[in-house]
Amino acid sequence: MKIVLASLNARYIYSNLALYELRSFCQTLPHQFIIKEYTINEQVLDIAGDLHRKKAELIAFSCYIWNIEPILKICAVLKKTNPQLMIVLGGPEVSYDPEEILNSNSALDVVIPGEGEESFYQFLESCGKEHAFENIPGLVWRNKHQVVRNIARPLIQDLDRLPFPFTGEDLIRFAGKIVYFETSRGCPFHCQYCLSSTIPGVRFFSLDRVKNDLEKLISAGVKQVKFVDRTFNCHRQRTKEILAFLLRFKDRPINFHFEIAADLLDDEMIDLMGEAPAGFFQVEIGVQSTNPRVLELIQRKMDFAKVREEVTKLRSKGNVHLHLDLIAGLPGENLSSFAQSFDHVYNLGPDHLQLGFLKLLKGSGLRNRAQDFGLCFADHPPYEILMTGQISFDEMVELKKIEDIVEQYYNGRKYRYTLDYAINHRHLSPFQFYRGLARFWERTTWERMLRPETKTKLLLEYLIEIFPQDDAALFYDLVKLDWLLAEPRNTIPPWLGGGGKQDRTIDFGAYLPWAKGKTLKEIYKKIAVEEFQYLFVLDQDQGKIIAVEKKPCRGIIDYTRPTSSAIFIHPEKSGQ
Repeated sequence: MKIVLASLNARYIYSNLALYELRSFCQTLPHQFIIKEYTINEQVLDIAGDLHRKKAELIAFSCYIWNIEPILKICAVLKKTNPQLMIVLGGPEVSYDPEEILNSNSALDVVIPGEGEESFYQFLESCGKEHAFENIPGLVWRNKHQVVRNIARPLIQDLDRLPFPFTGEDLIRFAGKIVYFETSRGCPFHCQYCLSSTIPGVRFFSLDRVKNDLEKLISAGVKQVKFVDRTFNCHRQRTKEILAFLLRFKDRPINFHFEIAADLLDDEMIDLMGEAPAGFFQVEIGVQSTNPRVLELIQRKMDFAKVREEVTKLRSKGNVHLHLDLIAGLPGENLSSFAQSFDHVYNLGPDHLQLGFLKLLKGSGLRNRAQDFGLCFADHPPYEILMTGQISFDEMVELKKIEDIVEQYYNGRKYRYTLDYAINHRHLSPFQFYRGLARFWERTTWERMLRPETKTKLLLEYLIEIFPQDDAALFYDLVKLDWLLAEPRNTIPPWLGGGGKQDRTIDFGAYLPWAKGKTLKEIYKKIAVEEFQYLFVLDQDQGKIIAVEKKPCRGIIDYTRPTSSAIFIHPEKSGQ
């Protein structure tokens, strides 16, 4: 039998680990398996047409909140054009109401909720037999016009029974790409917004198995290994062993992304991460809220004082990419409380701050108690929060605009010094700063996405408006500095006063070791020199301003490093 395992990913560079795990678990069966991965940006009819041309007898889809709607449309087309085709769905989005999914969609034949490897194997083994599906645990299926739900299947306890999911051909294709990987299943916590809270306990692959599998991925030359473990560091000693193993490959062009609980970090773990090259380790930390009452309501155990302490230590290493998450719309949190949570997390200085919005996932504790908490959410995937008993829909819409501003200005990493000065040196609430910028944006332009020059000019105008007591030249200099560091050479707009001529009085070798012995023409291919009214003392690793002095000077921007750097010199010293 020809079988297609398919899914729609959020982006082209992503892959669906479940498809590969199903194929590998069923590889001993006498069937032909084809994996097809599309994106949610492709047209339904184009995907359906491509799948139809495979002439498969069975197509199984992996379903999530971001792809369930197009998948159901694709299934309807496929069944109309080939009524004999068997269609199977699995994945979290169909695991909590499989009967309703089957009753509402006549094109579907089978739903496999939860952990699917063993159920899918036995299902394929039984296809074509009389009374084939009656005794297969974990199956929900259509028996003529009646939907039948079989008994539940126990979880796989020995995860080492699952084969390595990728073939040699897969590994060749994954070179330079992102690959998802798991070392455990389950989560020790019970956060009520998360589906992991519905599955008790944590199960681990053996360390030997994990190391062998990782070595295969590293040897294949993948760009990034993204661990899907819900809490990668829930077992401290095991985590340290994996980190120490990965450090053996720190000379390779690869990085590793983990989701961790910051309050489970310790000094030894942080020191191990600190041994890696910059960017080798990326960590994502879900803070969600810093309000103790909110954390209690969602049953999330977290000591934010401990989180602050450990994140500060990790940040001081200067080499680990930090991604911190917040969730807007949690029960018990009003706008003032969320603003405080935002400020607390922002002040930790993450490389990326994600302002997310609560999704009321099927099967989650918060969805089951949505009425008790006064949570109003969209009926369609991704079931995003619309308003709560504490936050109105108007306020939620405003938070959406603030999210967009944070994404474009803070997470874009192109305005580091300007934002640092405006917020930290002027002692502003970060939330109020971005809220004001979002309102200023809305007041001055109807466009959502602006060209870099227009976006930069809008930020400058906002700064001059909210700081009328300051010298406007200071903000021009700050914006100019950020532009020179973040944008390509020789692109500075005229309104920033850029485009200076070559300065023959500067001894560049005194400031740039690589410039010694080079001609002026050779040097200027790799630098820019601009006039500034203010002299800045910078912490270039942290992207912060240490001191500001009103003193005309020249800024030398060095583009020879992966991250451009700046040197400020006094005119009277330029001939040294």
